[in-house]
Amino acid sequence: MDFPPFIRKLRKAIELSLRILRRHRMAVYAHPMSGIYVRAAFIPDISATTTDEEIAERLLRSYSLAVSDKPGSFSGGRDDVWTAITQQQRPFIEILESKNPKRLASYLCNMSRHEATHGTVQGAVEYQHLKRSASYRRYVARMAKDKLVSLAEAVGALPCENPEQGPWNRNARIAESLLVEKIEQTVGISIAPPAIDGGLFKIGQDPYRFHERDCNAIYTAWLMRDILSKDPSASVCEIGGGVGRVAYWSAQFAIKNYTIIDLPHINVLQGFYLIKSLPRAVICLYGEDRGKNDGSSVRIHVMPSHALNQLPQNSTNLILNQDSFPEINPTTVNEYLAWVKSYGTLFLSINHESKPSSVNGTLQNSVPELIANLGGFVRRSRQLYWLRKGYVCELYESFG
Repeated sequence: MDFPPFIRKLRKAIELSLRILRRHRMAVYAHPMSGIYVRAAFIPDISATTTDEEIAERLLRSYSLAVSDKPGSFSGGRDDVWTAITQQQRPFIEILESKNPKRLASYLCNMSRHEATHGTVQGAVEYQHLKRSASYRRYVARMAKDKLVSLAEAVGALPCENPEQGPWNRNARIAESLLVEKIEQTVGISIAPPAIDGGLFKIGQDPYRFHERDCNAIYTAWLMRDILSKDPSASVCEIGGGVGRVAYWSAQFAIKNYTIIDLPHINVLQGFYLIKSLPRAVICLYGEDRGKNDGSSVRIHVMPSHALNQLPQNSTNLILNQDSFPEINPTTVNEYLAWVKSYGTLFLSINHESKPSSVNGTLQNSVPELIANLGGFVRRSRQLYWLRKGYVCELYESFG
């Protein structure tokens, strides 16, 4: 039906109002710090060096091997959110297929303003939106500050405010520098993110420049350290690792054995981020010699999903999935969960359960529902995830 122009304008105005309302509800505090100025800016573009080009050559070799071992694996071949995201990332995949290390290195140094990070960090569409809109930049900056405040409360660096009694929104007015100081005193490490995020919109001042994903990753790594009882020999396998931020912060929290399982083209982002941010660590890409960890250094393996069964039995203490199982085809998620169950280990799920519509009209997954249907798991704990409204942190024990 063709509505009159004034009706179409009214519908657009209503849709915009609903989007703005939903944005504000995403903040932990009722309104994302209205009236509070948050210093924020884009990280300047980074020029690729000869070293970056050498890293790109390694990544291209690994990627070529991954897709030749299982052609077409980058798209999954199934309708889900990540199939759609991958299609939007075609310019990045074309760069990989060109096998030009210089071109790839330049792209990866500033990956946050390109299509490659759509769905994981920022991406080209978000970058352009931020560039165009000052009001949107203010909103995103306040949301990042909201995450930093929530991180401070989550680790116990600040008392949790109570809307029923006492002052409210006072923590949100604490300067970022003081928040950082309190968090570092509590967690025992520096939380200055690695300065490698060319093109990413962040709050704070050097060296403490934060995107909300930095805060999420710090908190998740801190959680896992405590779950693993600060055991220096413990190991983690993450299914769907973003660009590698949780792996990076896990290394800072002395988790020295880490494996990421993801799509081959996303492995490229992870490999670059981790090689750049952890120059003293052993970052082993797919097809490279895994070797053995003598316990003296951090060792991170970056592998495509079809190589999952190459992980030796009993080599992992904790398996993590954060913010991806709801978006993946349920058949694929069930395959992952069956593998986790056969592995007989702890499984940490940090996901939403709202089951919104997916790209093909079906509903997204509820991880607890899939686990209940599959069987073979006992839930050890369930709590809200401090930094993201609507996200639940569940710890399961699996039995092979």
